[in-house]
Amino acid sequence: MNERWRLILDPPLSGRENMDRDMALMKEVLTGESLPLLRLYRWSKPTISLGRFQEIDQVVDLEACRKIGVDLVHRPTGGRAVLHDRELTYSIIVPEKHTFVSGSVLQAYRSISSGIINAFRQLKIDSEMTPVEESKPGPGRGSCFDRPSAFEIRVEGRKVVGSAQLRRDGVLLQHGAILFSLPLDLYRAVLMPDNRLQDSITPDLLEEKAAGLHDLGYNVSYTQVERALVRAFAGAIPAIFTSLPRAAGF
Repeated sequence: MNERWRLILDPPLSGRENMDRDMALMKEVLTGESLPLLRLYRWSKPTISLGRFQEIDQVVDLEACRKIGVDLVHRPTGGRAVLHDRELTYSIIVPEKHTFVSGSVLQAYRSISSGIINAFRQLKIDSEMTPVEESKPGPGRGSCFDRPSAFEIRVEGRKVVGSAQLRRDGVLLQHGAILFSLPLDLYRAVLMPDNRLQDSITPDLLEEKAAGLHDLGYNVSYTQVERALVRAFAGAIPAIFTSLPRAAGF
C-alpha cells in the first residue's frame, strides 16, 4: 500500500534560507509535524555550500566571492564544496528506520540514487551509479564534483549528481545537486587551489570529471526533471505525494 509523503517545490532561495529550511523540515519530521518529504529547490544567486567540516579560507577565495557576488553557506552535511548555480537540488527527509532508506549510509545512498536513475531513465538519460570500488572517500578541500563517491550518479562517465547525508535523532536528511550546467567559470574564479593534496583536482580538470545534463546534450527543463523525480520516487518508495499548489500538474 502506498503511504503519504509530502512534496515541496520551493522558489529559488538564498544559501542560508535553503539550508535553514532543510534543517527546519528535518525537525518537523522528527517531531511528527511533517510527513516524510521530498523537497526540490533552486538558489537565488550562485552559492558555494561548504561541507560541515570545511574551513572557508582553505577552500574559497573570499575576496573573489565578494567581487563576483557568489554567496557562501555551510551545509549541515559533510563532504566537499559545491557551487550551486545551474542545477536542481533535492532533499529527502525521512525517519532513518523507514524501509526505503534503512540500513547503512551506503545502502540509503543506493536507494536514493536508484530513484534518481529511474527519473533519468524516463527522460532517456543513460546514467549509472559509481561502484564502491571506484569511489574516492575523503573530505579534501576542493569540489564535491572532482571525485566520485559510492553510488553517486554519472552520465557518460562524468559525475552529474553530488549528494551528502546527515542522520540526527533518528531522522535522515540527504540532499544533492543535479547539475544542468557545470559552472566552470565560477569554480575557476573562487575555488582555492588544493596544492597540498597528492590527488588534487584543479577547476581546469574538473570538466573531465563532471558535467551538467545540458553540457552533455540533454535538452531537458527543470520542470521535466522535477516531474520525473516525483514519479520515480512515488514508485520506488512507494508513496502518494501530498503536494503544494505548484505541484498540481503532476
